[in-house]
Formats: sequence, structure tokens, C-alpha cells
Amino acid sequence: IKEIDFMEQTAKFKVDTSKCIGCKKCLNVCPGNMVGGDVLRFIDNHPVMVDESNFGWKGCWKCEHCLAVCPTNAISILGINPNEVTPKPSKNIEEDLYNLMNYRRSCRDFLKKDVDPSIINKLLEAVSAAPTGGNNRSLEFVTIESRKKMEELYIIVFPSHQATLFEEEDDLSMLRIYDAPNLFIAHKPVTSRFEDGALLEIGIATSYFELIANAYGLGTIITTYAAELISKNKNALRFLNIPEDHRILAVVGFGYPKYPYSRGVKKTKKINRIK
Repeated sequence: IKEIDFMEQTAKFKVDTSKCIGCKKCLNVCPGNMVGGDVLRFIDNHPVMVDESNFGWKGCWKCEHCLAVCPTNAISILGINPNEVTPKPSKNIEEDLYNLMNYRRSCRDFLKKDVDPSIINKLLEAVSAAPTGGNNRSLEFVTIESRKKMEELYIIVFPSHQATLFEEEDDLSMLRIYDAPNLFIAHKPVTSRFEDGALLEIGIATSYFELIANAYGLGTIITTYAAELISKNKNALRFLNIPEDHRILAVVGFGYPKYPYSRGVKKTKKINRIK
């Protein structure tokens, strides 16, 4: 899926002047203003968008920072109202996220059961918030949501293994996703000028999805090997509706884990702390 349709013709910036307290926080956090644009001005004691059709570096970035920062729910933009968006996380997020980072494991044994579509919807909604450079939103996602479709992809990539597919000794392992019943791929077009940034965006979205999936109790396996095989196979790309000029860095196999873990682990890394 695409994150969000980015072809808005007007920002639809609106202010409920009965709620606005004139704090100017929206002006101060506006990226377009920060880079020298003239996006939001303070007129008659409330913010006004100068040109609602001006999108881009020195225009509206469609980031919704103004809506998110407003302490009184006075601002709506792009047809989105404050009561439609996600509330601020609770204070438990600090401990919960820390624990999740240490708890998540790579999973190589999954139940032969497709993930509930309602959970996949939640995962895709969440990963759509992954950051992109300049809020360009050109990332696209594709998911395989059934073992049957995973079988079809496997046969496209390894047609000679059709006879042994899903037997215990094979079971998708040659894609390095083992028996994961579902798959997630982030991809986007990459130009030479912004290649590093584009690849970073793909990597960030992949990592976000993997972590969010673990938050929902799913098992995950990240592999670059499958991404390489898929990228080189035009039939696989067509099957996944991925244009040939798009790049893939990794895929995430996911599903219900056969062996849930009881606790996290403690890892050490070389860290150079400069104070």
C-alpha cells in the first residue's frame, strides 16, 4: 500500500478561533517556515496559511506538525481533525518500549496460521508513520497475507522445488524466511542524487514494522537474501506489484510464533561515549 495519497491540491488549513490561544507553537514547528519559507503567519491573533496550494521545501510539507503541536485542538489540516488522530502515548511507553527492544527475537518457527487481517491493518497504519526525508512519503509497502500466496511466491522464485514445498525439510527455508506465513516489504524509487536517503527510509520502515509486529505478539524474521532474489526476478516483482525501478533492502517474514519467548536478553555492544 502507499502510505498516504500525496496529491492534495490544497492544504485545507483551518483554525477554530474560539479555541486558539495564540501560542504560536504551530508557526515555530512548521518545517517550511524553518527553512525560510513563508507558510504560516500570525494574523489577527491566530495562524494563517499564506498559500494553501504551496507544497514543497519552502511550502507546506503535509507533516501535520501544526495539528499535532496545538495544545487546544484548534487546528485541522488536509481534511484531518484533531479528534481523528492518535493521542499522545502514556508514560508507560518508556519502560514498555525499552523492554520490547530487549525482548524481540528473530523467529524461525511459526504456527501454520495466517495473521489476523485486523492486526495487519494496525501494523500498516503504524508503519505509515515511519519518517521520510522532507516528508516525501514516496515509500510503498506490500504484504503477503496468506500461506497460499507465500507458496505462489516461492514457486515463482524456485519453480524446481514445487513438489517439496511446505514439507518439513523445505518449508520456504530457501528464501531464508523459514515457514513465515506472511511477508512485508518496503520499497520506493531511488535516484542517484538521493540514493542514500532513500535506502535509509526503506531500512527505517522495515525496522519499524518488525518492532511493531513484535509489540503485537508476532514473530519476525528479517532477511536481505530474499530481497536480493526477489529484486532479480521480474516475475516475482510483477506478482508483488513492485515496479522494476524500485529498490528493496530487506523483507520481513512474520506470523504467530511457535515458541513464544518468556523474557528478553542482555546484549553488549562497543560504545564510544563522548561527554
